[in-house]
Amino acid sequence: MIPAGSVPEPSLRLLLLLSRVAFTDRERQEAVTLCRSFSDWRLFADLAIRHGVAALAWQNLTDLRLVESVPEPERIILEGIRLKSIARVAYITEVAAEIVTTLDNAGIRVLLLKGLSLEHAVYGSRGLRQMSDADLLVAPEEIFRAREVLASAGFISQPMKSPLYRHIILDLGNHLPEMHRGGMSVDLHHRLFGPKGTELIREAIAGPAVIKTDSRIFNVLPPQTAFLGLVNHIFKHEIKGEFQLRLYADLFLLIEKYRDEIFADSLQLNAESAGIEGEVRVVLTILKHAYSLEIPAAFNAATEPEKERVNGFMEKLLRPDVIIPQSPRSKYFEVIESLPGLRRKLIFIAGDMFPSPGFMKRRYNCQSSAAALLRYPHRLGKAIWIFTLLLSGIRGK
Repeated sequence: MIPAGSVPEPSLRLLLLLSRVAFTDRERQEAVTLCRSFSDWRLFADLAIRHGVAALAWQNLTDLRLVESVPEPERIILEGIRLKSIARVAYITEVAAEIVTTLDNAGIRVLLLKGLSLEHAVYGSRGLRQMSDADLLVAPEEIFRAREVLASAGFISQPMKSPLYRHIILDLGNHLPEMHRGGMSVDLHHRLFGPKGTELIREAIAGPAVIKTDSRIFNVLPPQTAFLGLVNHIFKHEIKGEFQLRLYADLFLLIEKYRDEIFADSLQLNAESAGIEGEVRVVLTILKHAYSLEIPAAFNAATEPEKERVNGFMEKLLRPDVIIPQSPRSKYFEVIESLPGLRRKLIFIAGDMFPSPGFMKRRYNCQSSAAALLRYPHRLGKAIWIFTLLLSGIRGK
């Protein structure tokens, strides 16, 4: 385990210190002392950028009056990212407000998720929570109508891999294919934990929390549900081989503001219903050591695999490229096993083996549909791969 009170590599310690929105006197003094003796600003800037906290870190260096400690090349880079983040967040918020109004007028309740919600709930609405898109949640029974409403407002949906997938689209992932307009990407979510935790989502949509910005009020997830959703989101990214401190900072700041609501007696039961009780223990133990966060004793990492995950946090923080993504074989079987019933499984396999001509054009960079059709024999190789995977999976049971 990361020993409590241990001192990580100076670049990492400074990164953790500056990944927050408020400072105690001790933390402020530590930041001042560390910056005055710090020299590896190139590494720090690289880590801040890779971990998605460059805008936040630079704002804190500015607020603490420590920018003079930073060499000019890194100063220019970090300041530029902060300005870009402020502009990007303002644009995303403006478009999201338009979307919410449009869906409200259609009688569809929508909740802000992830970065957009966090920016205004815990980051202070200063454009410091770096993001590239808007994540929104609507009830499963409203998801297709919401998609149609956005399409009528000029948003264009990414096509499905196969027309067959329209029969199982609500079973594939947590959101519909991305929708785009004017450089803006929107993900319409209908769930957060796959097929689990459905009651949590229904309760959140029926009784959302609210946040206020300068111009309006938005619906968001209740703090505990938001916390569980973010924990699940972290491990979804790590399965893909992606790791960012930004996601841990999100959770730290959320707990700092909503501690009592998150650590309510219902946390253990709701984590179990979402199927992420182990992941909650891992994340909270990491936050305990990385941010000196006080957590309930019941949520310390308990098993050896959980402790190994905690042990690897600092290494991943210094070298996010060490994350090994889930293998295609494992991912494929995970998707198949998540689909209820044989019919849905067969639809998924058929759609994967014989995707739409539009997908084939993109996949093989073809200029015409005719050229794409000539590529279909290549899918025989995929068919053999799928058959081999299924056969090996059966033998492995």
